[in-house]
Amino acid sequence: MGKSQRSIINYQLSTINYRPLLGVLLLLLVLGAAPLRAQDAQPSPVERLTITGTSAESLPAIEVRLYGRDAQGNPLDLARETLTIQHGGQPVGPINYQGAHRTGTLTIFLIDIPTGVAGQLPALQEAINQYASPGNMMEQVDYTAVYEITPSQPVELLAPTNFHNSVRNLFAEPLAPVAGATALYDSTLSVLENSANLRPNPDMPVHLVLMTDGTDALSRATGDDVSRRAAELGIPIHTIWLENSDIGNAAPGQSYLAGLAAATGGVAVQLNNAAELPLIWNRIAGFRDQARIRYQAINLDGGTFAVNVALADRPWITADSQVTIPFNIPSVLIDLPPESRTLSLPNLEEPVRLRLKTQVSWLDGEQRSIEAAQLIVNNDTARPFEIPVASLNEFVAEVNNLVYGNNTLEVVVLDSQGMRATSPTVLLTVNEGRRDVPSTLDGGNQFARFLAQLFTFLLVAALIGGGLFILWQRGVFAGLLGKREGGRRRSRRRGGPTTTITDAAPVAGTVSQPTAVAGYLDVLESVSRMETPIPLHGTLIRIGRSPAQCEVAFENDITMSRLHANLQREGADYRLFDENSTSGTFVNERQVPEYGIQLVDGDEIHLGAVHLRYRRA
Repeated sequence: MGKSQRSIINYQLSTINYRPLLGVLLLLLVLGAAPLRAQDAQPSPVERLTITGTSAESLPAIEVRLYGRDAQGNPLDLARETLTIQHGGQPVGPINYQGAHRTGTLTIFLIDIPTGVAGQLPALQEAINQYASPGNMMEQVDYTAVYEITPSQPVELLAPTNFHNSVRNLFAEPLAPVAGATALYDSTLSVLENSANLRPNPDMPVHLVLMTDGTDALSRATGDDVSRRAAELGIPIHTIWLENSDIGNAAPGQSYLAGLAAATGGVAVQLNNAAELPLIWNRIAGFRDQARIRYQAINLDGGTFAVNVALADRPWITADSQVTIPFNIPSVLIDLPPESRTLSLPNLEEPVRLRLKTQVSWLDGEQRSIEAAQLIVNNDTARPFEIPVASLNEFVAEVNNLVYGNNTLEVVVLDSQGMRATSPTVLLTVNEGRRDVPSTLDGGNQFARFLAQLFTFLLVAALIGGGLFILWQRGVFAGLLGKREGGRRRSRRRGGPTTTITDAAPVAGTVSQPTAVAGYLDVLESVSRMETPIPLHGTLIRIGRSPAQCEVAFENDITMSRLHANLQREGADYRLFDENSTSGTFVNERQVPEYGIQLVDGDEIHLGAVHLRYRRA
């Protein structure tokens, strides 16, 4: 190549604009690196699903009980999550959320009380008593245990108990501080390893509340050993930092406790900031209920099968278990068409007669006898309806525990082998209004009710007619007519006005009596100026920002939707439902699921930035 040709090429290269080419190259590098970054990203060890039980008693559906938590340790609302399930390595059919299963929790308080924290012991005792009280620990459902850290190993101060008074009695005599250094890490590891033996129910989640100054000079284990083991066991460690007057620099201990809580999905607070303690109590209460998920296997067969459950949008959050399906297990179905699952009733004071049909079969195809059967309504196992076995295929049940709104129906059978089976749940919606029961569901009392009403009407009409006839025979009406005519004649003779004089006294205006107050809403926080408390009347109360759509309107609270939520009367209380609001509806910091939450006295409600408290009348 000659010198002139090289000059031309160099000139052409110097005139090329490389910036667009560099931009394209950089974009390709970023796109190529994105999958690598996704592969390298490690999910948080905090987020997980935990399967606590599986059951084949609801064939053809299989039930899984589980709970989960996100990367910050908050409970997952599995009613709103999309799940993927594999049964025996194969995808399954329809997946349905069946409501909550109340399991309760075990909370272990591990307290570290050297002499330097003696001044905080009254506040420490008060904090534990605060948890073991109504509204935080649910008596006879949740359990509480207390252990003390010593120089060698933890000492049990209170074995797991589900009674508030048992915890209060522990502090009948004040705690005494421990002289000398204590083994924080060794004691915490010991409690973690023993936690499975402390649980009264193996399905019960465990939470560890560590109350300490965060320092340790005796343990053979390290702080990393504690967080690693807690993460492996899935036990959150909530930390409450105590101020030790004997330690000059408290920052390392407090920093360690904050890191320990974050690494295990717990909450870190300071004891001298008592307002933050409910953050821990509310977090623990969020794991009291577990989700019941039912799915149908594509090819149902007997045997033991692996079950894998994962979140569809975060597949790394997963859990594994197995389910055993006996070859001779029965299955029972309630045969009720979808169009017959809604009815209206004027009141729920009297039992309702419902006609139901069922189908019973066995997985191996053999026909066996049924020894006992029950209808369970709204999970009320204390008041089942005993179904006559001879009429199990079609029976009439007197149901006295329906509520307005959604109701659940399940049939439980026991066959001649002693095997138990529960039908898939049927949802029955009851509206308040004029009696309207689908013919396929009506238990046959509608005609009898009509005859009773007709007989009552005829009897009242006969009594009124008989009374009027007796008065007519005695000349009462003639006397009244004579008085009226005489009154008119006297009026004319006196030259008075010719207006008609009425004989009857004026009737006082009828005033409609207000519906009895069923409850109140205390307004704790709101931009809108509202009178508080707000009395609750009636069976349906809409709450939101729009006065045109709601009975209770917070006009100035832009964090609320126009129609945000509604309260539906159920017995003596209300059930709270979210109306697809933008910011969501929360009760005691738990998001209201699709099927609503039954309110109890003292529940705190958040609707956007509005903070309310529900009180029974």
